[in-house]
Amino acid sequence: VPGGSYLLPVPLIAANIDSQSATCQIVAGGKRETLAWAEGFVAGGNPLREQSEVEAPVVFVGYGVAAPELGWDDYAGLDVRGKLVLAMRGAPDRLPHDERAYYGETDTKRAAAAAHGAVGYLSVRRGGDAESWQRLSRNAGKRPSTSWLEPDGTPHGAQAALLVSAALSPFGLTALLAAAGRTPDALEAAAKEPGKGFALGAALHLAYHSTIRRLESSNVAALLPGADPALRRQVVVFSAHLDHLGEGAAVDGDAIYNGYYDNAMGCALMLETARTLATARQRPRRSLLFLAVTGEEGGLLGSEELAFHPPAGLGPLVADVNLDMPLFLYPVGDLVAYGSEHSSLQEPATRAARAAGFTLSPDPMPEELVFVRSDQYAFVERGIPAVYLMPGFRSLDPKVNGEAAFRNFLETHYHQPSDQQGLPVDWPSALRFLQANALLGREIADADAPPQWNEGDFFGRRFGTRPAAAESAPPARRIQR
Repeated sequence: VPGGSYLLPVPLIAANIDSQSATCQIVAGGKRETLAWAEGFVAGGNPLREQSEVEAPVVFVGYGVAAPELGWDDYAGLDVRGKLVLAMRGAPDRLPHDERAYYGETDTKRAAAAAHGAVGYLSVRRGGDAESWQRLSRNAGKRPSTSWLEPDGTPHGAQAALLVSAALSPFGLTALLAAAGRTPDALEAAAKEPGKGFALGAALHLAYHSTIRRLESSNVAALLPGADPALRRQVVVFSAHLDHLGEGAAVDGDAIYNGYYDNAMGCALMLETARTLATARQRPRRSLLFLAVTGEEGGLLGSEELAFHPPAGLGPLVADVNLDMPLFLYPVGDLVAYGSEHSSLQEPATRAARAAGFTLSPDPMPEELVFVRSDQYAFVERGIPAVYLMPGFRSLDPKVNGEAAFRNFLETHYHQPSDQQGLPVDWPSALRFLQANALLGREIADADAPPQWNEGDFFGRRFGTRPAAAESAPPARRIQR
C-alpha cells in the first residue's frame, strides 16, 4: 500500500539467565548435594520473573504426555500439585506419528505440567545421550530465552504457574536417582507404559536470576497481488526464516554460527521463487506473501506473531509453503512434503515434485518430529494448511549415500559454526527444488478452492476452527506491495 514498508516489527521479550547465579541442589535423606552448572544441569531465562526459586519434591511423569483420548496419560493417578515434574524428551513411539509430533513438543508438555498444578518442569534426554548433552550445554546461558509479546504485553504461551524450568544432564539425572535409591533403568521401564510415573522420594532446590529486556525485531515481507478479483484477498504465504544463532561457544576457534544451509539457502530460494512468480507472464489468481521471518531459532517467534496477528487489511491466509534448511549435499532424487498428508495439499505437492524431476517419499526421520519444528507449524496452529518441502535421502549418484550425507550434516554441521560456505551444494538439485516450490505455490494460488484439512485429520480437528486472519490488527502494520 502507499507509504507501506517491507518491515513488520515483532515485539519481543528476552530473558538472559545469569549462570553464575544458578544453583541446583538434590535434597534427600537430610542431605544436600550440589549439581554444577553445565555438568549437572542447565536452565534458560524466565521472561516472567527476574528471580526464580523453588524447592519441591520431584515426580517422574514418563514423557509428560497427557493424551487420554489416545489411551495415554502420564499424569493418571499422580498428584503433581506444588511439585517439580521430571519428563523424558519426546513422546512415546506407540502414538501415531501426527499425535506424537504434537504431544512431544516441549511447549505442549509444559502446558500439561502447568495444567496439572506443577510448579516446575525438568527434562531429561532418553538413554543418557552424553553427546547430545555436550552440544546443548556448550551454549547454555549464552543466548536468551525469547518470546513474542501479545498486544497486552504478555509473553505468548508463557506458563506463569511454572516457576522454574531446567534440563538435567545424564550425570545430574544419575545423581538425583541415586539419592532417591533408584536407577535410570527404572525410569526407562516406567516410561514404556502410561500412568507408571512415581514420586522419586527426593526434592530439588533450583534457583536462578534472569535479566529481562524488551526488544524488537522485524519480519520482512512483500505482497504480490493476485490477478483474480474474486480470489485476490486470499493469501498464500511463502515463508523462510532469516535468523540463525549468531555468536556462541567457539568450536575449533570459530564462534560465528553462520547458518549457510540453515537458513540462508532457504531465504535465497524463497527470494528466487518470488522473482520467478512475480515475473511470470500471468500473475497467480490469489495473492502471494513472501515472508522472511525472524526468531525461528528462538521458537517460531516471527511466524507465530504474524499468523496470530496478521497485518491489517491483508485478508485471510489460506496456505503456507515453507523453506527451511534444504540440503543439496548430493544429486537429490526425492523430496519429503512435510505436512501435505494432513490436507488437500498432498496432490499439488506430489505433482510439483514429479514435474521437477523428484519422487515423493514418506518422512525418513519420524523420530525428529520435523513437522512441528519449523515455521509452517506456526500457521498450522492457526488452522492454516501448510507444507514444507525437504530433500529426501535418495541420491541420484550411486557413489553417494544420501542418508549418510544427510545424517552427517545433522551430526556435524547442524547448529554449528561449520554450517558455512564451502559445504557441498549440488546446484542442479537446488534449481529443481526451486521449480518444485514455485509450481506448488502456483497451483495453490490458481486453484478454484483454497486448501482444506482432510476429513478427521488430527491437526485439522485440533486447530482447523481457529480464524486464519484478523481484520482488526494494528493499522500500523502494513505490507509493501
